[in-house]
Amino acid sequence: MTLPVHEGEEAALSFIQFQDPHSTAKLRRTERPWMLILVHDLASGLLMGNRASGERAGLLYDLLPDDHFLRDLPAPRGRHTLNWQAQYARATFSVLEDPIATYRNHDLDPLTLLLNTAHSLGSDPVKLAARLHGQCESNCWVDGPNRQWLAQVVQDGLDTGLYRPGLGWEEARDLLSKRDDSPVVVSTNAAFPSPWGPWANTHAGPDADSDDILQAWEELPTAQQWSYGLQALRSRTEDRLEIRPDWATYRFGHTLSFLDLLAEDHAARMDCALGLEQHAAGAATATAS
Repeated sequence: MTLPVHEGEEAALSFIQFQDPHSTAKLRRTERPWMLILVHDLASGLLMGNRASGERAGLLYDLLPDDHFLRDLPAPRGRHTLNWQAQYARATFSVLEDPIATYRNHDLDPLTLLLNTAHSLGSDPVKLAARLHGQCESNCWVDGPNRQWLAQVVQDGLDTGLYRPGLGWEEARDLLSKRDDSPVVVSTNAAFPSPWGPWANTHAGPDADSDDILQAWEELPTAQQWSYGLQALRSRTEDRLEIRPDWATYRFGHTLSFLDLLAEDHAARMDCALGLEQHAAGAATATAS
């Protein structure tokens, strides 16, 4: 699947950049939507590419929100199954934030399901594409000792054709492999480090306006800005932003993937991921007492 980009469109897309205190490498603006295509194509293969997914398409139909447009199509039975699966796969790409499944009053958005499916099934370059697409705005990062490992992941992506040459991946690989004494932080159009957040709350007075905060921040040496930024980033452990080699079991958000929705024990998996088992156990205990 190719990514059409017309004149003027690339400027409207957000770029992804890799930064350490010494240098920056930017991916072309086309690469973030390209990563989403990689993630979606892998998930589409699961949704349409095997007999089991066809046999269990009814599970996906039953999980649709009541007002979802896919309910207007013939249910996925018999000769209608393949067309319904194709429409479902297309819907997971076209509207990423609207729920595509609802389970016991919990809405599941397509993007999180796509990212988790890719991270479960994909190679390391696909896993990285999922992490970059899903967390670049939140400043995912890799620690110094793991930079060489991530540089090799980027090289593997280039070698296999998953990452496209001449669009910034080579520069990202080189930045990662150049040294190992500082983390590399991923960001988008919004620069890292930034004064907004913990630093402003701690070092700016309650009456300081944005101009005062920016002026005080810009007076700091670059090394000190990075020190404050990394300190704040490392403290966000609940966001799980660090990219590490032991990432096989990493999952986004509610942790569910299309693998879980299609599994024979899908209800148990959703109960566990959404914390509904504990809720039910707590309710039963309260009733018994």
